[in-house]
Amino acid sequence: MAGILNPVPDAAAEFSSSAVLPTLRVACERAGLDSDGAELLRLGENAIFQLAGAPVVVRIARSADRMRRVQKELCVARWLANAHVPAVRVHEQIDQPLLVDDHPVSFWQTVTGGDPTPTHADLARLLAAFHGLGGCPCELAGFDPLRTTESRLEAPEGVVPDDRDFLRARCTDLNEQLRRLEFALPQGPIHGDAHTRNLLTDHGQVVLLDFESAAIGPREWDLLPTAIAQERYGLAEKQYQEFAAAYGFDVRSWPGYPVLREIRQLTMTTWIMQNIGESPAAAAEFALRVASLRERDFERAWNFF
Repeated sequence: MAGILNPVPDAAAEFSSSAVLPTLRVACERAGLDSDGAELLRLGENAIFQLAGAPVVVRIARSADRMRRVQKELCVARWLANAHVPAVRVHEQIDQPLLVDDHPVSFWQTVTGGDPTPTHADLARLLAAFHGLGGCPCELAGFDPLRTTESRLEAPEGVVPDDRDFLRARCTDLNEQLRRLEFALPQGPIHGDAHTRNLLTDHGQVVLLDFESAAIGPREWDLLPTAIAQERYGLAEKQYQEFAAAYGFDVRSWPGYPVLREIRQLTMTTWIMQNIGESPAAAAEFALRVASLRERDFERAWNFF
């Protein structure tokens, strides 16, 4: 497909940046938009494209069974908009989501970017606002953090059997430990994937995005990524303390933290597993993460993707 910037070449996986280009074209045609010149922003659970000819971001989900998740994401974004919580907004000129080539497709308003740069303290404040809302109108599933991980491991492309079996066994054991946890914070709507890469700046205001993992669950889950950033990604302790102070709770002080931390890191490992056919760097990072989990080293440095 001509006119698309930054496709990943020679992608072997069924869901890849190049494989979804026809879906992008058809979805944009149905929405009355032009896909020519679109730029790939990110490939993970979704292929995310910025259109060149309109202030619209297009998100293409992996498969038709993600439709309910996409509907939930749109619902949560509208709920936050109505509650005046700073968050990315839906592109409302389109009746969505669309289903194109068995891929759910959603359309979002482009954010402006610029200053201020989002911080972990911004994340804490937005999470406190999110957690403080009542009356969520959306159909949110119960907290089941390893369900997606288990589905990823059903038929992992390019993963050696030893790694697959190890990851499956960890899922089984951690699910059992999760059932025995006693949480310190009240349960309610959670973001589900709360880290600073899910913050952007729009017209000078930091906003929250990416709601497909929203659920009813323990608020501790939303606090984990920042603690893990301090342990895995070099976040300064001072920045972590600013996050904990802005939210009002230090999740590392909770006795259940080690179990929930390993669950989160397992989900992060199987996320990168989906893209090992996209690049040698992704394959190397997956190997690094599996090795650190196997050796129970929960502070070895990981790389951002």
